[in-house]
Amino acid sequence: MTIENHFTTKFGISIAPKSIAQDTVKFIHASDIHLGAAQYQNEDRANDFIHAFKEILDLAIEEHVDFILLGGDVFTSLEMLPGILTKIVSILKDFKEFTNNNILIIAIEGNHDIRKFSRGVRFERRGQSWLKLLNSLGVIILLDADLNAPSEEIFKPYNFKTKQGGKIQIKNIVVYGTHYLGENPISFLSKVRKALVKNNGIYNILLQHFGIEGQMENVPGVNLEDIQPLRHRVDYLALGHFHKQYVLENWIYNPGSSEAVCSIDNSFKRGVFLVEISTKCEKFVKNIKLIPLTNRKYIWDTIYLKYEIRNKKDIETIIINKLSSSLKNLNTDVHPSNHQKPLLYLILKGREPNKSCKIKEKDLRVKICNTFPILDVKVYQKYEKSLKTLDNYILA
Repeated sequence: MTIENHFTTKFGISIAPKSIAQDTVKFIHASDIHLGAAQYQNEDRANDFIHAFKEILDLAIEEHVDFILLGGDVFTSLEMLPGILTKIVSILKDFKEFTNNNILIIAIEGNHDIRKFSRGVRFERRGQSWLKLLNSLGVIILLDADLNAPSEEIFKPYNFKTKQGGKIQIKNIVVYGTHYLGENPISFLSKVRKALVKNNGIYNILLQHFGIEGQMENVPGVNLEDIQPLRHRVDYLALGHFHKQYVLENWIYNPGSSEAVCSIDNSFKRGVFLVEISTKCEKFVKNIKLIPLTNRKYIWDTIYLKYEIRNKKDIETIIINKLSSSLKNLNTDVHPSNHQKPLLYLILKGREPNKSCKIKEKDLRVKICNTFPILDVKVYQKYEKSLKTLDNYILA
């Protein structure tokens, strides 16, 4: 059975042209797509991450960009069902065929790309990632640098035959990139700075996977002062890692995740940057648009238990009755693949139930999903003697 090319179905049979003028470069900067994430072991939820990626590729065609930057964590881990990986490879092959390879996808490895399990530890030995597989198949360009080499050899030009290299030039833009440099990359960034070449008429982009300190509360990052030396050789620092979108000093850009990987991500501004660099006035003029993506709808609800409940059926009845009121306006005819079918984040507060009727979240989840038109539910039990804040609970 032949599977129709998604891009041909959406855009017709014409090949997407490259951006119009030689003195204009257009690109998309995205990150933290987390392909393969199977939130709540829910297949439709796993497809949400693939849908977000396809939306980025669709945008690239619609906007006739020259290339796409992916700032790491393209995959959520090395743990991947074969069917999901096959689907991702097929999408990328279709994209390459439809665009006649005119829109390059340039990526680096993030910390999740080299993780053995989504909730486990990273591989101690480097050398394996799904991005390396996609690079070997020729559907993406994976940049990496040899930080043990002399400065002039750290960033070798990307070789399309060997599929290796740490930099690539597109028109008058040079993109440099390295793999994830760890939680404290400062010593490596000193080597990176020395290896960057700043030539007149060339616009330098450095693709990195780390966060800036202070942009996410209680999450460690790199001190902004420590990366200031890069500014003399980098025009656009393209970051990934933090799922929250931010822009600093008109040269540091982090788009945030393309889909909410955990519940707290829903409170962040996320999406992609659509960037146009022009040299028509003999100097670089940058125009950036913040593009939100179509993400899964979500609902927060809180139920207060006013007294200690000693019967399991009573607590289930209370929860279902309360939700019947707050969820009464949901559309019962929405298919799970439709992003309007929401995720429910349910907080239980008040008096903790008696130990004899302790809530089993798995059982409660099944009952709620069978009763209401929601995709899935995550239950947070936050009783009086428990944690102080919801944020602490989520980040624990």
